[in-house]
Amino acid sequence: MGEGYISHLIEHPEISIRDVRILHTYQPNARRIVDVGCGRGGFVDMCMQQMEGVLGLDSEPLAASISRVQDLPFLLGDVIALPFVSGSLDVVRAKEVIEHMTDALSMVREVHRVLRPGGLFLCHVPTQFSALYPVGNFWDDYTHVRPLSRVGLRRLLQDTGFEIILIKGYTAGRNRPERLLGRVLGVVLPHIWLALARKPEE
Repeated sequence: MGEGYISHLIEHPEISIRDVRILHTYQPNARRIVDVGCGRGGFVDMCMQQMEGVLGLDSEPLAASISRVQDLPFLLGDVIALPFVSGSLDVVRAKEVIEHMTDALSMVREVHRVLRPGGLFLCHVPTQFSALYPVGNFWDDYTHVRPLSRVGLRRLLQDTGFEIILIKGYTAGRNRPERLLGRVLGVVLPHIWLALARKPEE
């Protein structure tokens, strides 16, 4: 993939801010945090300002170049074969990665493997409603495989051994009017599911 694909992966800052707050609430002592599919590194940059031990991981060499320019910690790697020792991470974050997988179960199993007991998996996944949106439509991205329903996401997490803390829908906006509309859509026709799950304590 080239610049055209990576260029649209600019993350809404408020999403990164919210995710950092979630980590402060549910895993305040996290020191080994990996953002898989980190793209342009927005969350990594935000997280570095408030927490220690964050690392971006992506399979795209262009993402590595962008992180290098921004002086962000980065590792080139594959989410299906994460280059970490089993049980070694406190948090894995995956924003809009699962929908690219032809074998989502294998990916989430790999996340489960690298998390320590009690570790958190924070993920964002397009909903089935995202295919109805005129802007940011699910099928606008040719690398997408499938959206997920809330039930489908819950089953995916449970089948890989996670304990689900929350699954909630949201619709992001680029400006104030879009964000106000997003609050309504986030309740009735959310664009994205935000899920937080924990690897059970042994």
